[in-house]
Amino acid sequence: MTLITSGYTVGTNQPLTHARILWDFKAGAATGDGSGAALAANDYTAQRWDSEGAGAWVFEFDANQDVDTFVIAAHNLSGIAVTIGTSTDTTGGFTTRASFTPTDNTPIFIMANTAGGAAFDVRRYQVSVGAEAQIGIIRAGKALQMQQAFYGGHNVALWNRVTEGQQAFSETGQWLGRTQKRLAYSNSYEWQHITATWYRDNFEPFAQTLPLRPFAIAGNPAKMPQDVAWGWAQGDVSPQNMGVRNFVTMGMQVTGYAG
Repeated sequence: MTLITSGYTVGTNQPLTHARILWDFKAGAATGDGSGAALAANDYTAQRWDSEGAGAWVFEFDANQDVDTFVIAAHNLSGIAVTIGTSTDTTGGFTTRASFTPTDNTPIFIMANTAGGAAFDVRRYQVSVGAEAQIGIIRAGKALQMQQAFYGGHNVALWNRVTEGQQAFSETGQWLGRTQKRLAYSNSYEWQHITATWYRDNFEPFAQTLPLRPFAIAGNPAKMPQDVAWGWAQGDVSPQNMGVRNFVTMGMQVTGYAG
């Protein structure tokens, strides 16, 4: 399970063939059952909140935020029931926005909004698990919706593995097998016919955080639900004028966390 659309309404949003990028993470504080709640709110995938049984993790923003996307990565939730809820204040109950049971441990990208297509007004959000779980990344916010879509020629992130292995030989040169040193996902995202004005106002603030900060991306939610990654860009984004009207083309190479 990688992409979940829970009551998501397109409305005036971009079609679901257009990529969503969650990158603008607002300040707040995490609390939760078990141990290490704050560890799921930092960028280090090796550091994880441990629920130590069925329990809940809560993040409270410093001020109310628009939220239409939730991301969970670096986890062991396969087979464990998960519920996500939101609250508009610091004391009230949580309204359920999504419930699911992952079938694997790949990154999870959850899209949810109001019946009219607007983002939820959120002060706190909660992730509840039905059994002991460890989670390294939990995020929520309003995703950047790309102005144009792509499909042909694009690889699905979770099918684009990069495995680094190490060969072992005996003293006499006999083959003793290979061991896996590192596994990641690597994918290229390319967009054309993006207006320069849209790029400046919408993508450039995100581009300024690269390649230093990680982010979540769903490349084409409608047609490629497994094209989901929690990762980081391999370099800066450099848009180029296409020579057609006011359009630019740009792209980025992304390495994704694979567990």
